[in-house]
Amino acid sequence: MDLDAWYSAGRWVGLIELIDMLPGACRLNEAIANDPEMAQLMAKMPKPEGEWSPRVSEFGITEHMLRAVIQELKHVKQAIIAVAGGSPSNEKPFPAPHTAVDDAIAALERDWAVDFVAQFGFGSGDI
Repeated sequence: MDLDAWYSAGRWVGLIELIDMLPGACRLNEAIANDPEMAQLMAKMPKPEGEWSPRVSEFGITEHMLRAVIQELKHVKQAIIAVAGGSPSNEKPFPAPHTAVDDAIAALERDWAVDFVAQFGFGSGDI
């Protein structure tokens, strides 16, 4: 692939798609984040409503293993606090990628719960 040829031919959409495929931790994103003009534009952007989660494309086996280690360390921390006579707080798990499959599973579980409570005379608003 010759990026100069793409640039000369005006294949802007292809170039933008390639840029969008770069990993989050790349030098281009570092340069964009450190550019004063882009920093001002990014600071004015509204904050995302949902909780942050990593991209699926950047969450491989190493990240899965590190996530598991983080979770186990949080459990050890809770156990140490409890043994010392304290009251450990609920630790939130480190976020994992969120996909449409997760949404579909949640919808199926919700539908099952609605059908289950309907057997006892409750409605979906009672869940």
